[in-house]
Amino acid sequence: MPLQNHPDASTSAEASTWTAAGDEFVLLDTVQPPARIEMARERMLLSRLYLGLIRSINDDYGAEFVKQNDSATFRTIGIYLFLRTAMCSPVRATTIAQGLRIPRATVLRRLEEMIKQGYVERIGNAYRVTDKVNIPDLQLRLQQRIDMILETARELSKLRDAGGAAH
Repeated sequence: MPLQNHPDASTSAEASTWTAAGDEFVLLDTVQPPARIEMARERMLLSRLYLGLIRSINDDYGAEFVKQNDSATFRTIGIYLFLRTAMCSPVRATTIAQGLRIPRATVLRRLEEMIKQGYVERIGNAYRVTDKVNIPDLQLRLQQRIDMILETARELSKLRDAGGAAH
């Protein structure tokens, strides 16, 4: 039985799930965010999840992929492109730009960088990811992401059930 499913191990399960993403991502119950920030605990959890998932992309694809000046945009475009490729639907730069609300020129620059690194290929006027997106230990890495998401969902559910008293 995985640790996170054991009823007495929820605290250590959260710690182990998030330690894989880095100790700074472990949210302590004793932290009291400023009252002036609405829904602060919920937003902290979602921010932690987002940062943890972005960090996992850095770990998966290494420094070469994320050394870009605007690596958040670079990764966002890469994720969007991965989703479209997984749906068997290569996508045009204009569609990416509109879908992500990013300037088309930025999208084109990032796509060219990804092509140079071998992560993306152009098919006519459309783009898709290459097989280079496949990484070693994929099953383990995906399970770590799933655990991270499930733990965040549990914590958000607790906050919702408490009626927002944790603010």
